[in-house]
Amino acid sequence: MRRPLLSLLALLAACTQKQATEDASAPPAVVMHGVRLRSYDGSTLSMTGEATLATWDRTGELTATQATVHVPDKGANGTAPKGKQAGGTTVRAKLMEGNPGARQLVASGDVEVRTASGLVAHTPRATYDGSQQVARGTEGVEVTGPNGRMRADAFSLSFPTGQFDFEGSVRANVQGATR
Repeated sequence: MRRPLLSLLALLAACTQKQATEDASAPPAVVMHGVRLRSYDGSTLSMTGEATLATWDRTGELTATQATVHVPDKGANGTAPKGKQAGGTTVRAKLMEGNPGARQLVASGDVEVRTASGLVAHTPRATYDGSQQVARGTEGVEVTGPNGRMRADAFSLSFPTGQFDFEGSVRANVQGATR
């Protein structure tokens, strides 16, 4: 029987707190292959995901490679037909690092963000704040959607609403626009 990763991680955090002062060059406390994640806020599913490899170190930091995280829309039960994600926002990256207890995550390496409305964003790096359910990036972003493409120096994305806000130099190419 598989236990939810979050329960395992909470148990590991409790067991490894005494060891947090140990040598930082020590190997990770746990190395997991083929990881599947289901995270809950109380009884509500708040996140699902998977990674090729994940490590949990003695300070409580989690590192995942070839990772995908899906945050369902509020009120969604997280279920969808096979091969499809339920409504919400999905993030894929070569590397994700963070602290599950602090609900903070940094995704880097060909980061792709897909919203339920069909927008697809690509950025080198994004920081996710789970308590606010907002992702931010300051290393440029390109967003494509059904009506065009937009490039910007920086962005923020609200996961509950799917709304992007752009900052710095912003360039839009709207399809179907007339001059």
